[in-house]
Amino acid sequence: MELRVQSNFLTPNPYSRPGTRLKRVKGVVIHWVANPGSTALNNRNFFERRKDGKSGYGSAHYIVCLDGSIVQCLPETEMAYHVGSTTYTSAALTRLSRYPNDCTIGIECCHTDWDGRMTAETWRATVKLAAQLLKRYGLTANDLWLHKEVVGWKDCHRWFVNNPTEWARFKREVAEEMAGGSVKPPEAKRAEVVYLMSKYFKDIPKELEWCKDHADSLYEKGVLKGDGQGHLKPADPLTRAEAAVLIDRAIDYVMKELTRK
Repeated sequence: MELRVQSNFLTPNPYSRPGTRLKRVKGVVIHWVANPGSTALNNRNFFERRKDGKSGYGSAHYIVCLDGSIVQCLPETEMAYHVGSTTYTSAALTRLSRYPNDCTIGIECCHTDWDGRMTAETWRATVKLAAQLLKRYGLTANDLWLHKEVVGWKDCHRWFVNNPTEWARFKREVAEEMAGGSVKPPEAKRAEVVYLMSKYFKDIPKELEWCKDHADSLYEKGVLKGDGQGHLKPADPLTRAEAAVLIDRAIDYVMKELTRK
């Protein structure tokens, strides 16, 4: 399947195309347009009308239509207003930035109903587009985000928010697409399982969900730090060297707490 992408850039304006340069891309965020049956062009034009300042801020880099065609609204070098919020999740603040608009690319998906169901064409085109973007910026399927995973309160993309196994399937298919679609690499299998994120780690599988609060608590105490890139690797064996570091950090934390008392 070849992507059909048409560049139809928004007019530079303060409300949907501010012209701010995007920082290093750290994630790709998936959205729904919240307008059943509408086309990519319909939604692109909605962003364009925001330039009058009468309907607030908002835009995205790409919109995937019901037939699988794609409208590009902004250059990838420019920031879009797609995850603006007064609050962000701890995971977003840790892995992205204090203002995630400045380091993410937004993909809006058209859908057929208010549940957020997509056509097969929309789904497949979004998978392929996301895979290309992630590869281009040296990211993985675990650097895919839902709008809700960034801000914490918005049910966007609604289909994936309400159907987490579908989100896991989407991420798995993106990983497979990135690998060429011929084999299922380890990261593809991991993407199927890993859709739960703790505050600080992005690779907590569902079957180890019980450990995420403990891992977060130890991270905040400075005992457990992972690999510094948001990976805990919870199923990997612990070496004696790693155990020595963890024990020493734990003792140091306890001694500091006793001193405070």
